[in-house]
Amino acid sequence: MNPYDLCLKEVFSNKQHFADLFSNVYFKKDLLLDPDKLSLYDKETHHDLGFRKENDLLMFYDNQFFLHLEFQRKKDPYMPVRILNYKYAGIHQQIKTDTKLHRLYPVYSLTLYMGESKWKHRKTLYECIHRSDWNKDELPDYEIKLFDINSDPIDFMCLYLQKFFRIIQYVYQKKWENLYTDSLLENVEEDIFYHANVFVNLNQEFIQKHTKEGVISMCKALEEYAQECITKSKTEIALNMLSEGLQHDFISRMTGLSLDDVLKLSTH
Repeated sequence: MNPYDLCLKEVFSNKQHFADLFSNVYFKKDLLLDPDKLSLYDKETHHDLGFRKENDLLMFYDNQFFLHLEFQRKKDPYMPVRILNYKYAGIHQQIKTDTKLHRLYPVYSLTLYMGESKWKHRKTLYECIHRSDWNKDELPDYEIKLFDINSDPIDFMCLYLQKFFRIIQYVYQKKWENLYTDSLLENVEEDIFYHANVFVNLNQEFIQKHTKEGVISMCKALEEYAQECITKSKTEIALNMLSEGLQHDFISRMTGLSLDDVLKLSTH
């Protein structure tokens, strides 16, 4: 399993995080899931739905339905077909069990897209179909439920997810100033930052320097650079920031140097 999927699986194996994500993104707060009613999918305990256990995260909710979380970092133009296949396969697989006849449990799928640029590919089944004049009554259209880290609002009840997603979104969107002006990120728990850092890859020395008792003082750390810019030469500060692995765009904003000047300094 790649490090990105491994990170996300670790984050969302937490039932509170999983419930908050589905409640806000999939159900739009019309249904607020109770984390205590979630159980992690196990094909020995539940029906064998044929899901790739190593790559997907699947939970069973209150003996009513399955919730499937698909991790995606690369853009896939046939994502609607893939997700629809998972859903139908999950339902079909249930009829192969030895249990007595029962109504089949639906499978609700959510794609968590964590790529560095916005999702601009197809979201519906019909967008993947070549002919537009086929008999659409035979198969209704289907639109995937997708959370795009680049553009979707981060509005979660869980502070962990708020901080985790905001750090990644600000870096992807190159909104470096938000990392130190966002009051929610004034203090970030170390485990949240290390999970987010799988995606944003900030310098490890920078993280360790500003970590105290398991909390990273993001606001304080980044404000220190701003104050140093007032008292020291811009070039000296830029060199220090480069040595700690900070992004070129951020250094340019903080010091007032042009991006070309920062790039030149980085080659010395």
